[in-house]
Amino acid sequence: MPPEFGISESFEDELAAAPADERVYRVALQLHEPARVSEIAERADCAPDTARRHCERLAEIGVLASVGDEPATYRRNEAYFEWRKRDRLAELSSEQRRERLAELTSRERAFRDQYGVDDPAAVAATDHADYDELEAVWADLSEWRTVRRRIERLESVRQRTATDSSSLSQA
Repeated sequence: MPPEFGISESFEDELAAAPADERVYRVALQLHEPARVSEIAERADCAPDTARRHCERLAEIGVLASVGDEPATYRRNEAYFEWRKRDRLAELSSEQRRERLAELTSRERAFRDQYGVDDPAAVAATDHADYDELEAVWADLSEWRTVRRRIERLESVRQRTATDSSSLSQA
């Protein structure tokens, strides 16, 4: 019998012990689909007015996006999280960014070689695995798409920092 780790129980215990603003924030991070304030309050185990106040604050700073007023409905603001990722990459040295880019381009090249195409969308999973092994191919394709997004993000940061540097040197 496999051991039970109780990961979700541990997370729930930790969440229950957190202050209300932290509980609402943690729930907000998971709002990939629109949710009403009442649902957020229930998931964060707080009063609806408390959840509303914290959701409004999170919307003001960009973490959440308001998608409806009657009833108040919010969802996670993906643009904010994309900005945060790029901002964190910009804090790395250019050498650290080059190293990450080298690792990612090497990984992408390996996927191209493995599947014989330049784009994960061009892969027919059934051409590369039997039915019982399809999940491994799907996992590879998902990782390949993630690698490509990370390369695009790094390239965008590189271009932005190069532009910022040239603007500063011209001033």
